[in-house]
Amino acid sequence: MSARIVQITDLHLMADPLAELKGVCTRTNLNVVLDVLRRDFGSVERLIVTGDLAHDELQETYEVLRELLSDWLPKLRLIPGNHENRAFMRQVFGDRLAEVDDRNVFADVIGGWRLIGLDSQLPGEVRGHLGESQRDWLARELAAEPFQPTAVFLHHPPLKVGTGWLDEIGLEDAERLLELLWRSPQVKFVCCGHIHHEMTVAQANVLLLTTPSTSVQFLPETERLIPDSVPPGFRIFDLEPDGSFRTRVVRVPIVTETLP
Repeated sequence: MSARIVQITDLHLMADPLAELKGVCTRTNLNVVLDVLRRDFGSVERLIVTGDLAHDELQETYEVLRELLSDWLPKLRLIPGNHENRAFMRQVFGDRLAEVDDRNVFADVIGGWRLIGLDSQLPGEVRGHLGESQRDWLARELAAEPFQPTAVFLHHPPLKVGTGWLDEIGLEDAERLLELLWRSPQVKFVCCGHIHHEMTVAQANVLLLTTPSTSVQFLPETERLIPDSVPPGFRIFDLEPDGSFRTRVVRVPIVTETLP
């Protein structure tokens, strides 16, 4: 039987409910996205959040987020982005993730698939880094079930996305991760956030999927950060036991009230 999961990313939530990022109220956007998820996709089996949960990196913000996601908690899995406080994230969401050498990760099984979440945060930097210890953990996880279809989630894309300024703040030890993935054909896709727009990139046997933010969107193929006017969104996966899958991005228009 197939399993349906949903990924959201780059929430950039702040303790101030009216706070904006590049002109976007991140709390409002997230609430609208969650309303659509509850209405149309409430039966999904996992909700995976791939980083940049708390833009202000405050414990209060993680507590607010836990309340916003309270009805999803049994299905919830999270990993950090570059805007994160690992300790606060672990304190508030410790029951929704695992710790490997001070990294916030997860390893899960659903519908015959393995779901693995990696921590690519490099504290104090926008770019990402996995490190040898975490790659060794991933290698052991993959070796344990070499024939089970697997999806890997992390914040920073390990492949170039064709936008120069974003590629400069990607995963700095990507080649080491790719070497491992090239030897692991059971990994059917890698799914990331960080770039705030939808992309599909393939290299050798690695399929990279990126997902729009629930907050502000970035215009692709630019020399600098330019906000895009397209709506926020999330990604749906339907995972089949034979290792095949279907995926699509769902956009969520944000209706703003205008004064008469």
